[in-house]
Amino acid sequence: MHIDNYIKEVTKGMGPDQQKEVARELKTHILDSADAIAHERNVEVDDNVILEAISRMGTPEKLAKMYPKLENIWKLDEIVGSDMCAKCGTCAVICPNNILSFDGKPELTEECLRNGHGMCFEVCPRVSSGKYQIKIRENFREEMYYGRGSSSGQDGGAVTTFLRHLLENDKIDGAIVVGDEYWKPVSLIVQSADDLAQTSKSKYTISTLEALKTAGNMGIERVAIVALPCQINGLRKLQYFPYLAKHEEELGRTGKPVKLPKIEYLIGLFCTEKFDYGNMKKILRQNNIKMEDVEKFNVKKGKLLVHVDGEEKKIDLKKIELCTGCKMCRDFDAELADVSIGSVGSPKGYSTIVIRTDKGEEIKEAMELEEGVNTDEVEKLRGFKLKRFQRELQRRKENDEYISFYWTSDYAGVSKRADGTYFIRIRAKPAGWYDVYEIKEVLDVADKYNARIKLTNRGAYELHGISGFDVEEVVERLNSMGLVTGSEGPLVRATLACPGKENCGSGLIDTTEICSIIEDRFKERPTPYKFKIAVSGCPNKCMRPQIHDAGVAGIEFPKTNEDNCNGCGRCSEVCKVEAINIRGETSYTNYDICVGCGKCMKACPHSAREVKEEGFMLYIGGKAGRELVEGVSTKVQTVDEITAYIDSVLRVYSRYADKPQRERLAATMKRVGQTKFLNEVREGLED
Repeated sequence: MHIDNYIKEVTKGMGPDQQKEVARELKTHILDSADAIAHERNVEVDDNVILEAISRMGTPEKLAKMYPKLENIWKLDEIVGSDMCAKCGTCAVICPNNILSFDGKPELTEECLRNGHGMCFEVCPRVSSGKYQIKIRENFREEMYYGRGSSSGQDGGAVTTFLRHLLENDKIDGAIVVGDEYWKPVSLIVQSADDLAQTSKSKYTISTLEALKTAGNMGIERVAIVALPCQINGLRKLQYFPYLAKHEEELGRTGKPVKLPKIEYLIGLFCTEKFDYGNMKKILRQNNIKMEDVEKFNVKKGKLLVHVDGEEKKIDLKKIELCTGCKMCRDFDAELADVSIGSVGSPKGYSTIVIRTDKGEEIKEAMELEEGVNTDEVEKLRGFKLKRFQRELQRRKENDEYISFYWTSDYAGVSKRADGTYFIRIRAKPAGWYDVYEIKEVLDVADKYNARIKLTNRGAYELHGISGFDVEEVVERLNSMGLVTGSEGPLVRATLACPGKENCGSGLIDTTEICSIIEDRFKERPTPYKFKIAVSGCPNKCMRPQIHDAGVAGIEFPKTNEDNCNGCGRCSEVCKVEAINIRGETSYTNYDICVGCGKCMKACPHSAREVKEEGFMLYIGGKAGRELVEGVSTKVQTVDEITAYIDSVLRVYSRYADKPQRERLAATMKRVGQTKFLNEVREGLED
């Protein structure tokens, strides 16, 4: 016991591998020393002898210094070391092994068994923003108002008033906010509306989200979080983690993920930049201002406004050390928040409020809002941040400094290639038909940006080898020409279709029209995993509809007009499945074999084969890839029925899929039970 306790103290700051090695070495030394002491005194080794052997080793602190700390490998070192880090603190919150600390910046305190290849990397907003996938799931909008809350607080007290409303109406169990110790930000949990007053001041230095983890450990289940734009981005990535990372949360050494409460509301704060607390304190001291005497801070027109003893003092922001990561920030007003709040654009003493989601809309229940925000002022600061970002981006490019290009995931259809460049996928036009000018535009873009062109098996064009510096410009140019990027990730992919009856002799349906209707209804609709749809013009199924999540094939089943039939046998000759027999002067169809291709009707020289039944064969739950699954088939009569079925399938799929990005529709149907799943789909048709 004495040996174990001593070794534990010596090795407590080491990584697991180093701990094992040093512990083995120390234990051998201590036992050898104890044997020598016992031999010298001609006694047995006992606790006293062991304690003396330990004392001869020196204090744990002194001995620990003899073992140089091994450099821990961490995947986020590139982000942190290159000053790309936003210092949002999200990575430190979600580490299930508690080996990440945050004091001005994140730091790995001991060896990570996966070298940082985990959630800390995947939720980092400076690795990727994940904004496109998040936005299509949240259905963001932008409504600007101004208002003044009933609670005291910075510039109208809107944040405090909204939090009070949520707490008093049992919408949340607690709020994660930023308090302060002499203006040094401290992450706090507030569970009582009366305690909100101490958190109502704006801070302009680096803050953490530490209280979110504390809230989880306390058993708090539902929270609202007030945070800066970079933090909101990280928290949204946490909310939609499986969709972005393609797997479940990271498990720690205990076999469990980090315990966090459910984030019900994200309240974003307007932010142009944040500053280093120590540097700000120093600058204030140079201006004969004590941090503890400050009553209020504000930022306006390049000045830090400091209120002391009722007096406002101005300090040039250029004198204060800016958080380096802020130079690479593009988000002024927390565009991923449920509601964003600041002072820019509103009358003095009021808050500007930007509602973005239905949850953000609830702020209207807490306070009266008015229209008339000066949007030009908001746009001016948005533009300021974007220009500063562009200047820093150019500086890094010229100096060959590391850039993560995190913002490329703001856009649809953009993915990183193995060589570090990007590919941009243009969502396939309905049935794969393109106008000449569109093809020319693709060629022009490829030529200008030195890209390679790939034509996918779904009829889409991909531009490969695009530099991260050019992604945004290329996407915007393509979109402006009607070439919409997308069809990538967990969403409804571009609908695959054959040429159809307008172009193919075997076609029974207008596949281009049907494809256009499906695209208009379901294009880029978010799903638990990729969702593929195919339309074939006939039962030949050239587009393989039976192995798609949803597939459509045109069908026409024949009947014989006995008055016109003379038994010539032409229909039997063209039938590919030998479903027609000639007996006497009449042809007969075996409907157990007939697939409804309609060839016999087109081939009959006497118009003796007529339509008995026509429509569509709809397949649900097919898939290809690692496992081949054929979908369940059902007949429908109209295109409206097709779209209604697909819509109902998507709703039931979203309800039951519990492993986003891991479980295709076929797997969900198998787990739930095909009969139960399809019964619920049919019930959904009646809604």
